[in-house]
Amino acid sequence: MGKNLTENQTFPRIGELLVREGIVKEKDIEKALEIQKREIEEASQPLGTLLVKNGLISEDQLQNLLNHPYLRKRIGKLAIQKGLADENQMEECLKNKEPNELVGDALIRQGLATAKDVKDLLIQQVGGTKLGQLALKSNIISEEDLNNILDRKRYQRTLGEILCDLNIITPIDLNRVLKKYNKHQKLGDFLVKQGIISEQQLKEALYEQKHRTEYLGKILIEKNFITNEQLYVTLSKQHNIEFRRLDGFNLTQSQIDTLCAIIGKNYAAKNRILPLSCEKNLLTLAVSDVDSLQIVHDLSSMYSLYKIECVLITHEKFKAIFRTLYGEALIDDETADEVKQVKEPEEVENLEDVVIDLEKTEHKKTRSDIYGISNMQVQELVNHIIKYGLMKNASDIHIEQDRKDIKVRYRIDGVLQTLTQPWLDTKLRESIGEIISRIKIMSNLDIAEKRIPQDGAFRINYSDKTQSTKVSVDFRVAVCPAIVGENITIRILDPRKANKGLDNLGHSQHILKPLKELLKSPAGMILLTGPTGSGKTSTLYGALQFVYDPGLKIITAEDPIEYSIPGIMQTQVNTKINLTFSRLLRSFLRLDPDIILIGEMRDSETANIGFDAVQTGHLLLSTLHTTDSTNVISRLQGLNVDRTQIASGLMGVLAQRLVRKICPSCSSEYIPTESEWSLLFKDYPDDLTFYRAEGCELCDYTGYSGRTLVSEFFVMNKDIALALIRGAKENEIRRMATENGMKTMLDDCILKLNQTTLSEIIRLMPHQMIKEFKSRDFNTSPTRALKSVTGQGI
Repeated sequence: MGKNLTENQTFPRIGELLVREGIVKEKDIEKALEIQKREIEEASQPLGTLLVKNGLISEDQLQNLLNHPYLRKRIGKLAIQKGLADENQMEECLKNKEPNELVGDALIRQGLATAKDVKDLLIQQVGGTKLGQLALKSNIISEEDLNNILDRKRYQRTLGEILCDLNIITPIDLNRVLKKYNKHQKLGDFLVKQGIISEQQLKEALYEQKHRTEYLGKILIEKNFITNEQLYVTLSKQHNIEFRRLDGFNLTQSQIDTLCAIIGKNYAAKNRILPLSCEKNLLTLAVSDVDSLQIVHDLSSMYSLYKIECVLITHEKFKAIFRTLYGEALIDDETADEVKQVKEPEEVENLEDVVIDLEKTEHKKTRSDIYGISNMQVQELVNHIIKYGLMKNASDIHIEQDRKDIKVRYRIDGVLQTLTQPWLDTKLRESIGEIISRIKIMSNLDIAEKRIPQDGAFRINYSDKTQSTKVSVDFRVAVCPAIVGENITIRILDPRKANKGLDNLGHSQHILKPLKELLKSPAGMILLTGPTGSGKTSTLYGALQFVYDPGLKIITAEDPIEYSIPGIMQTQVNTKINLTFSRLLRSFLRLDPDIILIGEMRDSETANIGFDAVQTGHLLLSTLHTTDSTNVISRLQGLNVDRTQIASGLMGVLAQRLVRKICPSCSSEYIPTESEWSLLFKDYPDDLTFYRAEGCELCDYTGYSGRTLVSEFFVMNKDIALALIRGAKENEIRRMATENGMKTMLDDCILKLNQTTLSEIIRLMPHQMIKEFKSRDFNTSPTRALKSVTGQGI
């Protein structure tokens, strides 16, 4: 950090933390610190000087006020007027005054006045009128202007407030960082600093709080030390969000429908957050509890199309607006248990129209749990299992039986996680046969056949309230018999994942730039490689969206068609009728296509026809299963593709994997042990910063939230093509590629160390790739070497 960031500021380290989090730049902090310094200097000036400086009164008006007989004068000036000291003596007295010593006490100590003299001076001073009040009574300034100046003298903006007012950061981001690093000023200290309560009142309230479980604010209100509105105004300043009274707040039915579609009733009640308005791309949310601000931060990433602002309202106003929006009263925590006991069960939504309301399906929060499960039907239970997977953004649902137990697991961010709900475990043991039969019926499978594997599919339409639209989600079902019964795996094909576009998938810029250049080529082959579940399909669809043009004909052969793309002819492989990739590809060549996508090159025939298509002027995209990008050459040779064809037809190979992103709410820097870093580096890389996460409620205590791509892009240039034709081996090809500037997948991992963890990288990267990276001889540190080529930071 620069010099200014290490000086002793009001919040010495908040600037450094904001820069470390990547929210602001160092120059932004320096600009805000300069403003803060000016405000502190301005606040130390006399009130009259500030009134003149801000153009509220003239110099002559100030002089008239200072000479006014009713003006409350300083003790020193009164002492001079009374003849206790002359101006020189008073100046000397003030010079010799001890720190924090009152002027009256200094006069007594230095023998210029007696205690009685000082008492008389104080009585005379109290009888006077303060400068601001005198200006107000004289109709020189307005009460609003006076209060604004007095507020600026009493309360200087923090660094965070200045950054928010400059629109450099949002209050939502600022509060996340302040909470993460425990940098919020305490409420009691804040109230004392503003002069709303005294130190003694704070001590009384804190002492009482030790013996109660109430918030400090509530205790202060009960003791009549502050009002309810004073509490909310102070909380709004403490957390840099606006406090609104919302008197006369009204909504039309159309507005209510729109807002309820964005945030559902259950989610609003559980998280104590309400939608107030939605105009164009600005979504305004309201909270009555500042603890809900973290939820607002989470919603800002969920509703990426909106600019989100948040305001603070009173709890009473929150309850009134909740009733306006959702047509029923908000249940407070203390009365929730009573309501649960008397409320009648509701019908679970029909599977054909599952309504996802953004609420988390957790124990003590699900409708089934609230009302008891004794009458829960199998259809409702299957609905619950599927909805949980949708809400957790899972890619697969596993229903598994073994000799010990029956469990449901979800693949979330590439890792299987067990759904632990005691009531669900009980119901699974009781009804596993009926559950499997229900899923088979939905998937159009034979419920009587339990000896052989079966594959099926079904579709669910549900209301996506984040986008106010209905979404059709396809599910691919695989049933396989095991030693104690059938196991089921359900693949979730969410179409929203296919609409991200190439730029939003997480590829680094040094990957995207050459990839886009090759995609603009009229002919040639681009291959994607990686293990199952590495995001190849999403990248392929992103590539199709990038190249799409109404003047081009694009045809695909897929198995299965995971997402439907308008304007593109998509064809489903069907091996039962011998409709294979090779047969479809041969047919495509007679349909005058410009671009062809083949889901996978599974056999020699498909590979050879694909290279024939390239030679006849088509751009062809496809996938293979290899460990890295250059390994594709050996794989193609294994499919009997000639070296010359590979050298002339293959333009590039993108190898990729998905790594879990570290949770931003519970992550922190750390120094790995030698046993950790030595798996990847010869020597400890001092210029790298490593992160890990402890796990929190927001990431289900996994330490990770979401995934991002790490990849490498091999480009077939002239030198490599000639070497391949001459018979160069795969390791020589890879060496030439890296010497020509190819960043390996592990290089990309190092560039994304601020998004993931060292253990996650080691978990996912192939052993040979790690061995190759570790053996490389960098002239400088790995970090600087990579940054110099890619232009990216760590």
